[in-house]
Parts: sequence; C-alpha cells; structure tokens
Amino acid sequence: MSTKPIRRTTRRFLLSAAITAVYLISSKASAQTASLELRVLPDSHRVAIELTAAPAASWSFVDSYAGIVGLGRRVERFAAFDEGGSEVPVTQTAPGQFQSAKTAKRVRYEINLGPVSRGANFSMLSWLDQERGVLMLSDLVPVSAGSNSGQELKIHFQLPQSWGVVSGEPKVSEDDFAIKDVSRSVFAVGTNLRASQTSLSGITLDFVTNGDWAFSDADVVQLAQQVLKAHRETFGSFPGKTATFILFPFPLAVSASRWSAETRGTTVTLIMGKLPSRVAALAQLSTPVTHEFFHFWIPNALTLSGNYDWFYEGFTTYEAAQTAIRLGLLTFPEFLNSIARAYDSSKSETDLSLIEASNRRFTGGLNSVYAKSQVVAFICDLGLRSRSKKSLGDVYRKLLSTSKSDSARANNSDGNRVVTTMLSQETGSEEFVRLFIQNPVSINLASELAPFGLKVDGAGVRTQISVAEKLNKQQRDLLRDLGYNAATHATR
Repeated sequence: MSTKPIRRTTRRFLLSAAITAVYLISSKASAQTASLELRVLPDSHRVAIELTAAPAASWSFVDSYAGIVGLGRRVERFAAFDEGGSEVPVTQTAPGQFQSAKTAKRVRYEINLGPVSRGANFSMLSWLDQERGVLMLSDLVPVSAGSNSGQELKIHFQLPQSWGVVSGEPKVSEDDFAIKDVSRSVFAVGTNLRASQTSLSGITLDFVTNGDWAFSDADVVQLAQQVLKAHRETFGSFPGKTATFILFPFPLAVSASRWSAETRGTTVTLIMGKLPSRVAALAQLSTPVTHEFFHFWIPNALTLSGNYDWFYEGFTTYEAAQTAIRLGLLTFPEFLNSIARAYDSSKSETDLSLIEASNRRFTGGLNSVYAKSQVVAFICDLGLRSRSKKSLGDVYRKLLSTSKSDSARANNSDGNRVVTTMLSQETGSEEFVRLFIQNPVSINLASELAPFGLKVDGAGVRTQISVAEKLNKQQRDLLRDLGYNAATHATR
C-alpha cells in the first residue's frame, strides 16, 4: 500500500434502481431468447448495436452509476423496427430515454464509448480506445419495467481485424456468448489480446491483457494463484468454478501509480498505470488483486441486500491487507502505515455513522466507507483476537456459511442487520457496533490501540503507529498473529 490508488466502485453492481429491471424482457416473452449484435466501429470509440427482443414501445438506458451521471447521452442514432422490418417513429424524451406510439421488436443504435475524463471511472463502465476496451452490458442494453430474471441473451461480436474478445460468460462459438445475468457481464476486447489460463484446487482463472508491462503475464498468474489460494483458505471454498481477471492500462494519461478496479460476479476488471520497475509494478498490482479477489466471496457470493459498503469495502480493505502480510506482499510496518493513512484521511469525518456513510457513498461518504471503516476493522480485529482468540476471518467464514442457507437466500436479508448482529455476537457485546458503526464517532486512536501494545504519534504532519518498546506476552502473541516479528519488525 505504498501508493494511493484511485478508489473504485460499488460492489452491489446494480446500476441505480433501474438495474433491478430485466433487459427488454416482458412476461409474455419469457420463453424467448433475446439476441444482440455488437459491432466495434474501427477508429471511432463507438459500438453499433442491434437488439432483437420482445416487442416494446419504450426503451430506457441507465443514466447514472456509482456517482457517474450522464451515461444516457452516450446513446445516439436510436431507431426501432416492427416485426415486418418497417421503421417505427421514435421520440427521445430525455437522454437515453426513447418512446414510440407502436411496439417494435428490433432496435438499432450506437453508443459513444470515448474514454471518460476521470481515471476512477474506467473500471466501472464501458469504454473503448484504438487498441482495447471493456464492454459491460449493463450500460449498453436498455432496461424495461419487466420483472423476469431468467431470460437469456445471446450476443454476437463483430470486431476489427486482429481484435479478439474474452469473457467469463459461456461461449457458444468464437465470437458468440450466452448471457443470463446482464448486470455481471463483462467483456474484454482489443487487438492482440493475450489470454492465460490456470487451475487451482478446482478453480479455473482466465487472465487477459495486452500491451507491455514491467512484469510478465506469468508473474500476474503466479500472484493470482497465491491470492486465490489464501482467500480460499480463509473461506474454505470458492463461490464458483471459474474466474476472470482483465488487466488493461489507462486509455488516458494518468499518474503511473494509479489504478481503478471493480469486481462483478467473478470477473475482476483492473485498469492500472505503468510503473517502469518490475518490483514496484508488482507491489502496486498486489494491492487491488488481494482486495478485488476477496470480493468473489464478499459480497458477491452473499445474498444480502442494502448498502453495507462499510463492511464489504472498508473491512475488506483491512482483511485483504492481512492476506498480503501472510503472503509476504506487505510488511508489518507498511501495514501499520496504511492504518495511519486511513486514520488521517478520515479522522475529521464525525458527522456520519458508517451505515449512513454507506448510503451516501458517492455524495460525501466515500472516505468513511473505505478509510474510517478500515480503522474500525483494525480495532475490531484486535479486540476479537485479544478476548476470544478469534479474528475477522472467522466472522467472514460464518457470514458466508450463514448466507448460503436456504432461509437466508429466500429472505434476501438486510446486509447491515445481518453483519452488525454477527459482529455483536462475535465480540460478545452490542456496544462496539453501536459506538463505531451505528453512531457517528470520533476515534481516539491512541487510546484504542494502547491496550494492544501499539503507540500512536500524532504530533507530526502524519500520524505514526509503532510497536511499544515493552510488550507483555499477550500483546506480543497478538501482534505476531497480525504479522509482527520482533527480530525484523517485518513480516513473518
């Protein structure tokens, strides 16, 4: 965590409330299969799409996602056709919103996927440049007011010469895929794509990239294997048989130390700057990989609802850092420094509880969701390890096991209620949850960490956290469990 990444995304993958709707599916056509032709237009940053589905008279495209607004303006040249092939007059009522007096079975349109101006957005929505692109069907296909979720969409790609397409979706033929969940469908397209495949304990991971990096593709695959193995040991199983990892450079000039990532289902999309040093580039890569791969389980394998981002982002940032320590990707002093940085960036935010901050994640609560929650997770884990010999890892395992039950799947339980209840049970008290999660709080880091043998120095420009000179046996054992080594003051 030696560099500051561009922060990312929501993990619920619901593009505003509209994403809960089904893509151009009506109850009268549940037995039908919609088909989509997607053509990448060379040298234009555009795709042309033709969609054949159930007859409809209105079409609505997602206009906002994760704080990004105006997506509907990207839709251009929209036209609709009836079953006989005749064009139906269409009126545009707002950006990305179209209506007609007659129903149409086929629509045709183009979407301008020129790179956006904010680097943080590149992992969260579709984009295209001259060499590569990421296509996410959730912002390419119109939504309808239907409620059926079992509709299959067949998609065919028409690509420029030398371009290819890779996805974790079921492949029908070289350029054809069958889609059942549009909200999680991600496709990597580009010229001279390189794809690598590896298997680990029943998991098949597909890695795809293009261009030159300071590290080799084999380096990336090896790192991915290590992280997947460590996370699987934490949870005891993998939530599926396949996973996909897309790694592309930014299509616009940004700082080489920046990255942007999102995980949809079991597909990780990582857009990253190019550091010239292999060691530095791999160190940078390890941070999003350990965090994003964790999302295969939390929250993507859960059946919880609501905005509990403070847990599956901030707490997961902390838990992923613990994985990095175990793998030797992060030293214990670096780990403490990351906690100190998180504390500094969020210590002034005392107006919102973590739950409230999650509800306002993209309108002022971002630091609390990531940074403050990371600090709270550290305090929580220290308390668990000290009092019960358990850890946050036990909470994650129990949460995943509970969510897999038939009753949990049927109830689609509220994430905040389930997680806070479980934390209260594991800590043996509701006080921690009430004080640090449910209510606004100003954290006195020095007093919170002192019982565990850690010193906090806030006199300088930046907060410093270090290990006390004298430790009792309980403190020493606890810090060793976290990765402290008295001889080297580094990882075990």
